[in-house]
Amino acid sequence: RTRGPAVQHRDYLSRSRRWGEMTEPLLASSVVGGDPVAPPLEPLAAEGEAAGAAVAPAPAAAEATADAPPAYSFKAFAMELGLGRFVAALEAADLLGNYVDTCESPLTLFAPSDEAFSRLGDLPIDLQVLRELLCVHITLGSLSHAELLNTRSITTISQQTHHVVLADDGQKVLQVGSASLERTDVQLPDGRGVLHVIDSVMCCIRLLQNCRYEQVWNKTVRPSPKVGLAGEWRKSQDELHAILIHCDTWQPRFQGLRGSVVPLGVGGPAGGEKAHKSFQATKNTFQDGTVHFTELLILEKPPEMSKKKRKKPEDNLADGSMSQQPALDGNQSSNYRIMFSLYRRFEPADGAAPAVDP
Repeated sequence: RTRGPAVQHRDYLSRSRRWGEMTEPLLASSVVGGDPVAPPLEPLAAEGEAAGAAVAPAPAAAEATADAPPAYSFKAFAMELGLGRFVAALEAADLLGNYVDTCESPLTLFAPSDEAFSRLGDLPIDLQVLRELLCVHITLGSLSHAELLNTRSITTISQQTHHVVLADDGQKVLQVGSASLERTDVQLPDGRGVLHVIDSVMCCIRLLQNCRYEQVWNKTVRPSPKVGLAGEWRKSQDELHAILIHCDTWQPRFQGLRGSVVPLGVGGPAGGEKAHKSFQATKNTFQDGTVHFTELLILEKPPEMSKKKRKKPEDNLADGSMSQQPALDGNQSSNYRIMFSLYRRFEPADGAAPAVDP
């Protein structure tokens, strides 16, 4: 059955900027990735100070400078671990000296092995895409293996969220996003965080074409959303889902969209596999790392727009009936968001056909 979501990314149908937690199986909020904000560099001298002040250090200060430990270098540390390609990618994206080496907060780095980078092939040529790809491998704060086991999701510095799960494949390997941990709890020097070596380059989800703020119920979403993928995914197992989320309650409506599932294999599901019903009747495409939801349709009429008189909560208690939907506040809007999420399908142990329900 589908386990996930592995990683997720959301675009907003409304202008709301509210943040919060969503109910299972959805994760915390995530937004379009962007340039990480590197900590500002402290000036050596305040503006307006005399140019001739402290031309040469005092003898004691010079002696202290000579005895000071060398500046922290993640490059030297990672090269000793055999992570040369990860270092080269950080340098190419200008994230090594301007962020990893200088960040004042401890970091958790998910470093793909050199073998994972070899399997990926050439890195993205576009600098912005490369930065976003690498930023989904970095989180603020130091998260050990034990701490990851006790959380359901983590959010990276690019605001993409990764689902954290212990893979039920007999080996009990911890999976973060689309990657599995090969080596864990490598402590960075001077309390600068922790590093985990992973078996693949995590998948980065990027919104390429947004839809309009106002949409019509029972009509296809216009313009049709385009989502770009970078990194590594499994062609025979991974799917990109679009899910409708209520802005105020954060309640997902899994049946609210049609044409909302796109398998990431070339030409759809692998040979002999049954396609998801949401994929069969659509012309959604996946080509060159871009998913185009050409026939994404708002299928369900939001209950907030219904003209029927709703029962009050006390009426439900009086007649003994309870509505399946939570009581809606009169101030709640009928605005929804679309969340894009990467799902991974797993083959059942008995060899039966895999289920694809989220």
